[in-house]
Amino acid sequence: MSLQCAHCYKSFSIAKVNDSRGKGLSVEVQCPHCAAWLGHNKLLSIAKMFGFYGGVVAAVVGYFFDNVTSITTPLIILAVIIVGLSHIMDHLQLIEAPENDPSTEPGAK
Repeated sequence: MSLQCAHCYKSFSIAKVNDSRGKGLSVEVQCPHCAAWLGHNKLLSIAKMFGFYGGVVAAVVGYFFDNVTSITTPLIILAVIIVGLSHIMDHLQLIEAPENDPSTEPGAK
């Protein structure tokens, strides 16, 4: 899987990531090219997990219980929409710019 840095816009492989910090949904990785810290939006990650597991639970309930398909079918459709939209919108964000970045200094063009 290839990631794209939100600071220098260069692509890099997950295998080339040397430094990371945090755990769980708040994990951040450091770009091997420019040393910027990158992370995902926690709210979108939670929405993606909620939509996925909500859809799975609705599918299991709809499969094993009779006369609930009128409830579970719209829930499954809503879950697929939530997972799809949150997956499309969930990109790496710049958490912390590198310390020696000339573009963040005052007077830089």
